[in-house]
Amino acid sequence: MKDIHRPRSSRQKAEKAGSAQRLDIQGLRTVAVMLVVLDHLLGWPRGGFIGVDVFFVISGFLITGSLLHTLEKTGRISFSSFYRRRIRRIVPAATLVLVLTCITGYFVYSSSRLSSVLLDSVAAFLFVSNWRFGIEGTDYFTESGPVSPLQHYWSLSVEEQFYFVWPAVIFLIGVVAARKAWVSSRRTVMAAGAMGVIVVTSFAYSVIDTASNPTWAYFSTLTRVWELGIGALIAICIRNFERIPDAARPFIAWAGIIVIAVGAFLISENGGGFPAPWAVIPVVGAALVIIAGVSGEQKYLSVLTNRVSTYIGDISYSLYLWHWPVIILLSSLMEPTLYYYVTCLFIMFGGAIAAYHFFENPIRASKWLETDSEVRDRNALDFSRWRLRTLKMSETSQSIGIGALALVTAGIATFALSPIQPPAAAPIRTAVIASTSDQSETDQFPLGDAGVSLANQIDEAVAATDWPELSPSMDDAIKGPQTPSYISPCGQVERPAVENCTWGEQSAPKTIMVLGDSVAMTYIEPLKYFAENSAGEWKVSNEAMFGCTFLDIAMRDEGDKFGAACPDRKVAAIRAVNELRP
Repeated sequence: MKDIHRPRSSRQKAEKAGSAQRLDIQGLRTVAVMLVVLDHLLGWPRGGFIGVDVFFVISGFLITGSLLHTLEKTGRISFSSFYRRRIRRIVPAATLVLVLTCITGYFVYSSSRLSSVLLDSVAAFLFVSNWRFGIEGTDYFTESGPVSPLQHYWSLSVEEQFYFVWPAVIFLIGVVAARKAWVSSRRTVMAAGAMGVIVVTSFAYSVIDTASNPTWAYFSTLTRVWELGIGALIAICIRNFERIPDAARPFIAWAGIIVIAVGAFLISENGGGFPAPWAVIPVVGAALVIIAGVSGEQKYLSVLTNRVSTYIGDISYSLYLWHWPVIILLSSLMEPTLYYYVTCLFIMFGGAIAAYHFFENPIRASKWLETDSEVRDRNALDFSRWRLRTLKMSETSQSIGIGALALVTAGIATFALSPIQPPAAAPIRTAVIASTSDQSETDQFPLGDAGVSLANQIDEAVAATDWPELSPSMDDAIKGPQTPSYISPCGQVERPAVENCTWGEQSAPKTIMVLGDSVAMTYIEPLKYFAENSAGEWKVSNEAMFGCTFLDIAMRDEGDKFGAACPDRKVAAIRAVNELRP
């Protein structure tokens, strides 16, 4: 079957390249996933999170290419066939990790945090994680609160939301082209024009939204569409890139790799301007690598096309799914020592390899959800440049490699997860009532009845192996508000009068003042109780404000109301301290 996209010379080069067709993209997947893994695990390189942007470009290129090729071959786009392929490719592996994460979370987390993880898993399964995290105000770059082990599903949600709309656009273009009897070149111009408008509009919105609402901009579909759109534009205009001289292609590919590397070390989580405009750097780098390889294999690019790189590229989807839950769940069980990092690497790679060979690939090759129409479309794709060949390994090699890695993973995980037995707790103080004469011999204070009771309680608490029954329970306290409703207004930007945020006798000779942010606000209620039961000796006054850390540096964006009000609130707090002399 002829490849209608390419002139004869290009087809001959691709046929000569044979099995190495587009292995550069598999290598590019490796670059992307390893940047993400290293950044999330080690914090190096500091901009490794741009690997997701590289994935977006690759995904937009491959999916658009397959849609266009199906349209060219069959004269139609079957939404049913397209979404069946997407479900078989994406959903099983993603669901496996969701289920395993929730099961592990049951044993690791408290009930309140587990319930949050379960809600995250539902959002991830429905491919709306990005909306959930964006609405909640999750800051991708900070860990000020509990981090969801399913937070990385946001990028899958963005992709699938894009693929919910883009096939329909391609379909409409095909219908119009058929009715107008347009030639292929005119159809290409129309598709490129439509995507060009989408890219420009999305990028402009992304720049504006990043400046005004960076948290939402990071997770928003509309601020990310332009990245997938760049990949789609390359697929639409692919014939133009086939004219690039062979001698120039290695230089273009290496330029792309260098641009991505520069972005990984230049872009930082604290630098602002992400996703726009700085995501342009990894997007352009990925685009250059893809463009350079449209005519087949190229020289001097073994860094991407070697067997190791292409194999990691093959398992990159599974590795991406596994890496983040492993990092977050293990961080709840282990200190960040060498053992932690080694354990994370073994488990995430072991899980990804096993899932890829024994779960993901068998389902993709199965007849699950398969129809005759989908088979015809898939056969058409088998003869196009868009079908990427998976690196083959012998069954013996697979068994040995997977078995060895599974054994090492099990050994490391067992060592890491085995409970550490603490030494028996020595009593804080032996609760013995001693006389004054005995004290010289035993070197102990004589304790009264209250002292004996307290010492016994302390010894019992230190020796405890589980939490006592608390009222309210730990989970209820975590789920509840940071402060009661009658205290919370005192920590807002517009706060009540000072006397309404002071508790205890106003004429009390001793004063406690509370300064700081939301953590300080949580101290007020017990201090209020203390002051009101001090027989008029103490009062407590609040100068704290939610989100206003009492440091001489800005901890929040001045664009939000708490960040803008914080400097003046700290000045007022210092003035109050100097006046009241607490």
